[in-house]
Amino acid sequence: MICPKCGKEMRKGYLFASKDGAFSFADEVPGVFEKASKAKGFVEVTPLKPSHRTNVAAECCEECRMIALQY
Repeated sequence: MICPKCGKEMRKGYLFASKDGAFSFADEVPGVFEKASKAKGFVEVTPLKPSHRTNVAAECCEECRMIALQY
C-alpha cells in the first residue's frame, strides 16, 4: 500500500493490543467507568479475546507515523 501522506510504500504488519484488550473507535474516548459500546459513534474494530493478544492486519509508514488498517 502507498502512504496517502508521503507516497512511499508502507510496511505490512499488525496493530495489536495488550492481553484481554480490544480495539474500538468512537468520537471520544470513554471514561474508565463508562461502557465503551455506549460511546457516541462507537464502532467495534476487533472483538474482546480473553487470554489472547488482539490484533488487526495493518500497514505502517514510519516516516509519516501513519497506520492504515481495514476492519
